[in-house]
Amino acid sequence: MSPLRRLLPFLMIVGGLLSSTTAFAWQSTLARETVEFGDNSELTADVDEFSLQDKTPAKPKEPPKPPARPQTPPATSPRPATPPAPVPAQPQQPQPQFNPFVNPQPNQPYLARLSRAPDMFGDSFGSLTGLTIQGTTAGPAQSEIRLPKPGGPRVFKNEQSRAMPTDRVFGLYHHFQNAFRLETASANVDLFTLGFEKTFLEGNTSIELRMPLSNPVGLSTGINGQSFQTHSAGDLVVTFKGLLYSDESQAVALGLAVNTPTGSDLTVNVNNVNNFTLKNDATHLIPFVAYQATPNDDFFFNGFLQFDTPTNGNTALVNGANSGRTVTDQTLMYADASFGYWLFRDDEAELLQGLAGVLELHYTTALTRADNVDLGIVHFGANSGRVDVLNLTVGLQANVARSTSIRAAFVTPLRDGKNRFFDSEFSLAVVFRL
Repeated sequence: MSPLRRLLPFLMIVGGLLSSTTAFAWQSTLARETVEFGDNSELTADVDEFSLQDKTPAKPKEPPKPPARPQTPPATSPRPATPPAPVPAQPQQPQPQFNPFVNPQPNQPYLARLSRAPDMFGDSFGSLTGLTIQGTTAGPAQSEIRLPKPGGPRVFKNEQSRAMPTDRVFGLYHHFQNAFRLETASANVDLFTLGFEKTFLEGNTSIELRMPLSNPVGLSTGINGQSFQTHSAGDLVVTFKGLLYSDESQAVALGLAVNTPTGSDLTVNVNNVNNFTLKNDATHLIPFVAYQATPNDDFFFNGFLQFDTPTNGNTALVNGANSGRTVTDQTLMYADASFGYWLFRDDEAELLQGLAGVLELHYTTALTRADNVDLGIVHFGANSGRVDVLNLTVGLQANVARSTSIRAAFVTPLRDGKNRFFDSEFSLAVVFRL
């Protein structure tokens, strides 16, 4: 083997050592330069990348990002003080709405409960005229009969009324059993009344008109040929009423009813020859005070005190000629009390909205003595003098729909004889509230 070949392995070992030494020296020099020029990681990365990656072109450097601008925290206003917790308001009672059965005066809602109370039923047929007929040999010495006053039977202010003024239209029917008597005969009376009431001055006052109409009644007997005939027209009644005081549970009113002589006269025939006529001339003034109360939602009360005073007398005629005599009616006092209770009430119902029961007492007494005019054969006037009438009324009222009430009552006298104007009474009323 040639000496060159023997030296070849040795030379290879020496070359490897030299190359390792050179590489180490190069890396040390590069590290020193890096230290001198600062710790530039990007440059180092570029050198390394250029050296180690076979001198491939370097990636373009990204432009340096601008320093992030510190975000300014939003301006915060000072936190308002926590308001105190609101005190829960007490639930307000709903204001009563206008309803014909609840409040006929919308400008006075506090009268709602009072306005709901029904009217008084009443009882009075009116005082009767007594007539004494002198007999002949063919008949008894005398006989006393009961006849209506001139102008027909009339119903006074306490009938279907109350203290509160109300806008309404109404129709009344009364049936009086055995109201007229002539000897042993008797007759019933059917009385119809049409009327309306209109309020003014903010609902605190009212005017009312009533026109009664009755069925014509004729009675006759064979004794002395006695007979009489009544006609249908009655006396027109005009009533003025005003509140003196009112609150949510009671009301007081003053009023004046004027009974005008628009009805027919009373004519009596005796022996089919002699006619005696009592003209309807008298005007009656009926002042009254009315009280109404509703202590709670169920109970109600109506009270009336009134005086029926004639302003003049009725002229007596004999066979059509003026006798020069007049018959003046007695002055009467009426004291009436009505107690009621709502058996059922539902203002939102479609048909029947309420049913009330009523119990009443009615007292009538005479304050003056009656005239007794002697016309020879007959005596006009009430021979009985003072009267004290006490009647009991039991009734029901039904409120129908939104503006109508239907009322029915039965009346019975509690006394007999001269203090009993009829045997019984049935009344029916239909009232439309406006």
